[in-house]
Amino acid sequence: MNSASLRPQRPASEQQQTEQLIQDILTDAVDRRQLFPPAAVVRGYSHHQHKTQQQFTVQTQGGAFFIKIHELHALPRFAAEQESLLSILASQTIAVAAPLTAGTLQRAQEPAMAYLILQHIPLAVHGDWFSAGQQLAQMHSHHSTQGYGFGRTTWCGEHAQDNRWNQHWGDFFVQQRLLPMLQSLQQQGIDLPHQTPALDYARRLLEDHQPPASLLHGDLWSGNIGFNPDRQLSYPVLFDPASYYGDAEADMAMTELFGRFPQRFYEGYHSVAALRPGYEQRRPLYQLYHLLNHAGQFGGSFLLQAEHLLAQMHD
Repeated sequence: MNSASLRPQRPASEQQQTEQLIQDILTDAVDRRQLFPPAAVVRGYSHHQHKTQQQFTVQTQGGAFFIKIHELHALPRFAAEQESLLSILASQTIAVAAPLTAGTLQRAQEPAMAYLILQHIPLAVHGDWFSAGQQLAQMHSHHSTQGYGFGRTTWCGEHAQDNRWNQHWGDFFVQQRLLPMLQSLQQQGIDLPHQTPALDYARRLLEDHQPPASLLHGDLWSGNIGFNPDRQLSYPVLFDPASYYGDAEADMAMTELFGRFPQRFYEGYHSVAALRPGYEQRRPLYQLYHLLNHAGQFGGSFLLQAEHLLAQMHD
């Protein structure tokens, strides 16, 4: 007997385990006929850690992919992201990283996991902001005939959004956006002052405001838009959406919250569409939703900003 056969087998290195994980996911997608076979021939990858989610940029014989991996409970979130991206893609207005497939993988002696495979688009932080504004305005021109909402639950950060269809915008935003966020904070032991007068103010402010139900990105800050660094044309690309149909101003208010977009973006947007009178009064209301969301996740200064905004919401 060869003495080598008696030696204990060395455990696979972390890199080997990662390579095998990527290989298994791509093979699963190929087996389900979601990708062509060359996609399972991996040539290289880079790893990105995003909170508790693993992300990989993968080069294969069949092209480049961006893969997100999480625990099994994340599958509905991946499916929601996929549907959001497909809705934006179907509008034929602004580029997104096309979602190719979402699925689950069960490996021996490991918990099942969920994954999402996207088209990989190289991105830069800055590019043609004027076109970005124009194309977002064009996306906002795609309206729903069912009212305000979406065909499924979507997630804004860690928060599940109630997207049941509603015919009244003010009712939708107060009952299905602000109120659930405040209730979520209360469940964490955070009872913010001025809630009741602020909600009453929101109802009055939006009572007669019935905007078109526009297709929204839903979480449009500078971290969720990039530009393909093409030598001829650096076109804008949206990603990580939390889509629903609502007031276009909700997207625009978000672009002014965590570091305002460059002025050329707004010039591009307004060259296609004008915001309605009263936007300046409604903007803090739409920003409050995202501040409450961040306050629940991160606390700190976001909590203080939310408290300050709530205190200002009165006639």
